[in-house]
Amino acid sequence: MNINIALKDLDLSPLNVRKTPPTADEQAELMASIFTHGLLENLVVRATENGRYEVLAGGRRLTAMQALARDGELGTDHPVACLVHDGDPQEVSLAENIVRLSMHALDQFEAFAALADKGLSVTEIASRFGNTEALVRQRLRLGRVAPKIREAYRDDNINLDTLMAFAVTEDHGQQMTVWEDVKNGHVHAHYVRRLLTDEKIAANSKFVQFIGMEAYEAEGGTTTRDLFSEGEGATYLDNRALVMDLVQNKLAAAGQELQTKEGWKWSQMSPDMPYEAAQECQNVYPQDIEPTPEQATELERLQGGLELYEAMDNEDGLSPEDEDKVAELEEKYEALEVSLKAYEPEDLARAGCMISVNHDGGLQVRRGLVLPEDQVTEGDRPKDAPAKYSAKLLEDLGNTRLEIAQKHLAQDFDCAFDMMLFTIAHATLKVGYMSGKPLDINFTTTLPYNWSERFGTTGAELSKEIDISWLEQPPVPGFKALSAMPMEAKQTLFAYCTALTMQGRLGGFGANDLHEIIGRRLNIDTAAHWRPNAENFFKRVTKARALEIAADVLGEKWSKNHNGEKKGVLADTLEANFNGNRTPGVTPEQATVAARWLPEGMAYPVNHDQPIAEEAATEIEELPNAFCLPAAE
Repeated sequence: MNINIALKDLDLSPLNVRKTPPTADEQAELMASIFTHGLLENLVVRATENGRYEVLAGGRRLTAMQALARDGELGTDHPVACLVHDGDPQEVSLAENIVRLSMHALDQFEAFAALADKGLSVTEIASRFGNTEALVRQRLRLGRVAPKIREAYRDDNINLDTLMAFAVTEDHGQQMTVWEDVKNGHVHAHYVRRLLTDEKIAANSKFVQFIGMEAYEAEGGTTTRDLFSEGEGATYLDNRALVMDLVQNKLAAAGQELQTKEGWKWSQMSPDMPYEAAQECQNVYPQDIEPTPEQATELERLQGGLELYEAMDNEDGLSPEDEDKVAELEEKYEALEVSLKAYEPEDLARAGCMISVNHDGGLQVRRGLVLPEDQVTEGDRPKDAPAKYSAKLLEDLGNTRLEIAQKHLAQDFDCAFDMMLFTIAHATLKVGYMSGKPLDINFTTTLPYNWSERFGTTGAELSKEIDISWLEQPPVPGFKALSAMPMEAKQTLFAYCTALTMQGRLGGFGANDLHEIIGRRLNIDTAAHWRPNAENFFKRVTKARALEIAADVLGEKWSKNHNGEKKGVLADTLEANFNGNRTPGVTPEQATVAARWLPEGMAYPVNHDQPIAEEAATEIEELPNAFCLPAAE
């Protein structure tokens, strides 16, 4: 029976099964909705002996209306639509809560967009539904993503993170261009966002910090705001080319000023420091200048002040004001020391400086660089002095010396091995340019782009028995230290570094594919080290493909019985079966096949003449984490 009951005559029933209170934001949303739209769903109540009514279902709505009454927005006599139910109170309360089905998130996004299209402002929508304006803007942006991409989200083919990545721009053309590029593979949010912002540049980029946002906007530059990120990284400057033009112009002005003011022969400007070009240069250094009596006195005063604060720090520590004073003294002392060094006129006449943007958006300057054509040769003789030999003769002599060395090296395995190991270890385990590289060869690691951050830049994941501290030494002592290592340690290190450069792909390219030959020789049993689970495989294929695999491995009947499950539930169930946890309806024989199943191209050819021993498999499993696949996001 449906009746209206005065708000003051309603009480929350102790038999209401919902015990977990809502958050403050959730309750605020409900209050705003009831205030704007009224009560949209009846309360379920039962009559009590004292003439009042207990609310069995709808406790949140009752609490929200009582709060509105306390705020003076509703009267205590306000009529509340109720359904009087005489069934078992707890069962009624439970049924009302269980059978309720929440709307899909996309339905909410699209509904918000429809309200905005009808003319409601962001502020009005936020007020009506008790949301923040920022949240409304996010939902509006999601509700206006290109229709095909929204439907992919509705069908569970992409997740919410990916939908938010597409919403970084409102341009449907851009969205669909990227969608067509990625839709047939695993659609990764990070990759989508990068493709959509490839021609843009983040506001927290060092180049934007260098020129300043004001300079960019003064040239008519526009920006795009990623509503789903925070901080400066959430804003993108749309015109990357304009930013880089402004960077180059500012660097050119700084270079011209530096060259004129300090007297360098040349200056070279580039957004990033050209370290390899700088390595080809000789360096000249400033010489000490005798300080004047006044400068010497000032140095003593500053040094005395720093020593006083150091004593205070050792005794009782320093206050923030004291630390500021120390920083000021150190800055003055350093500036005075710099002023007491100067380059010789002849060095300024042949050297220059390279100017770029450093990591935090400041000006980076490398002074005293001498280009190859201006370098000193044969002791102190400038290159433009009369030469004893022609350039061609010098080249021929150098090539002859190299040929002699190559003949000797070709007959010395130990030295050749050390040279190769020195080169590959520097390339794979250490970040940065190496001067004096002994071999004309390059190596590149095939690990994820951020492997150095995840696993350390000096091979921290390598067995601790192997000393690789020589990597931090200059080339000559470093090579000597490597050469002195035991051969067994060198061999282990060589295999490790070689593994880091190994290129990989799925199989299926024919019997002459060298990857397959190597896999057969190593006797790799992929299934012993990797199993498909919900996150790394089953959620990343379509539901139809997941059911096809289930039918092939677990049988047509099992596949049909699970056809109605949501994709996430199906993926979890498949993970259990394909990882040795048999579920009802799966025979022992099918479970055995599932526990060894691999996607096409994952398995290596089996070398039947060399079975894998359990001990060997255990050792392989204990390889450093650097060889593990990155987790899917």
